[in-house]
Amino acid sequence: MQFYGKRPSIGETLLQHIIVFLICVVFPGVTTFMAPATWLTFERSHEKVRCTTRTCVFFVVPFKTQAIAEVTNVSERKLAGSTQRERRFGRTTDKTIHVDGEGFLKIHGVGDQVVEVNVSPASLEVVVAKCNRFLISTELGSTTIFAIANWKFGAIMGGILTSFTALYVVGYSIEAMKWLLARIKNVFVSSRSSSSTQS
Repeated sequence: MQFYGKRPSIGETLLQHIIVFLICVVFPGVTTFMAPATWLTFERSHEKVRCTTRTCVFFVVPFKTQAIAEVTNVSERKLAGSTQRERRFGRTTDKTIHVDGEGFLKIHGVGDQVVEVNVSPASLEVVVAKCNRFLISTELGSTTIFAIANWKFGAIMGGILTSFTALYVVGYSIEAMKWLLARIKNVFVSSRSSSSTQS
């Protein structure tokens, strides 16, 4: 004798979809927004170098775009890490925590134009060196440089969570296509049945 589980109600099904959406889309989105990745594109045209920065969630979806029409130089700014007492429920505890430092890439243009991008202190010098290498070169063309605000939080954790987002998008896309094909097939079968009946 076989027993089948109770079929979930519409409310339960909706709740399941909301929970999956929060885990696979909202949480990764918030994580990669707090420690975003930025794509720096430098383009040389004659004597001028143009830079466009695209700061992204999920590594590839831009939410902030900045541009400098004529780059003059690239510099950096760092905020040192610190140790402070942990706060819980509005009170300071005896436990100390380490707060990571921050790094900022500054792209200067003509006049007072400045674009600032959050870059992990661990890779800030490497990113600055790549930018300056392109600036001092004389070859025409373009280059794209990847920068991340925080390697541990943004790259590792954000990368794992973003893979869940990719699976979510692929899975729901496949289900949507299957549903659409089933509806098209039903319409086609119904039209053939009605044609056979009339004949």
